[in-house]
Amino acid sequence: MLRTFAVIVLIAYSGICLNGQSNETKGCLSQQEFAPVVVNNPESKVTFRCDRATPVDLIRATGRQTRIPIGLVLGPNPGIFSKAEHSYDLEKVDARFALLEAIQGTGYTLIEENNLLVLIAGDLSPRQRQLLTQPYAGFRPGAAMTMVGLGVQLTMWMRVAIHPTVGFGASIPGSTNDERFNVEETWSGTTEEIANRIVSLGTKGMWILRADPSPSSNGSTSDGSTDEIEIDPYQHYSNMASTGP
Repeated sequence: MLRTFAVIVLIAYSGICLNGQSNETKGCLSQQEFAPVVVNNPESKVTFRCDRATPVDLIRATGRQTRIPIGLVLGPNPGIFSKAEHSYDLEKVDARFALLEAIQGTGYTLIEENNLLVLIAGDLSPRQRQLLTQPYAGFRPGAAMTMVGLGVQLTMWMRVAIHPTVGFGASIPGSTNDERFNVEETWSGTTEEIANRIVSLGTKGMWILRADPSPSSNGSTSDGSTDEIEIDPYQHYSNMASTGP
């Protein structure tokens, strides 16, 4: 049973969904739009041409173009995906091929689970693996929830499971036309399983687990933790091919 905790949630709405968590290479990815153009891609192919892009750029492009739900479990060295730049020249490849290209030489593993593709670090610390497999018996956020909001709720539950006496603060960016979901039934499962359910809703999305390798490496957020589940819905991105500088 989830223990009692204090929670403060700040909700900010704008004309376009703004997600400040993403660190993307400009020019190589589609940008967020209120109502993006969606083209026909029945074979779920990926085209990504970019002279300077990070592996996570390719991973995000793969999800946005194919609309296949994706999960990414970052290990002790998350910068391996967001800092190292590469040159990519992929044309009409399948999602699995694109993701294998993104994790080449990183030690990550690609796992296919019930129409989802999950990338997991091979060097997860015991604490990171514990958070990934943390079970919840009564996840029930309620009505009219956005996908990002569901991710914030899951982050809250995950942090409370580790630190049950602390509070939780969050800012939820969004758009007036965000997809909304009624989660009136109780969801049970691990962090990974519930994150998979969230990004399988509506027009689908991608989740990223960022967790401190050890308690001593925690940051200075309101609850003393930087652990989070980032949810990146595909709704506000075009699925057109990515070509950039």
